[in-house]
Amino acid sequence: MLRRFRQEKDLSQEELAALVNVSPSHISRMESDVKVPNLEMIFRLAKALEVGPDELIKAMKKAS
Repeated sequence: MLRRFRQEKDLSQEELAALVNVSPSHISRMESDVKVPNLEMIFRLAKALEVGPDELIKAMKKAS
């Protein structure tokens, strides 16, 4: 889910990590569904990826 949104914006894990102020490994763990983003992170990711938070949440629900 997150990987698709990131790739659509042509961002690397490192670039997205810098935008939301986390490590690239944190992005990797979220993309691999090892780590679930909390609400604050969902809002930060949505802003960085220029999508609505609701769109991210719906995509996460479909992926699980």
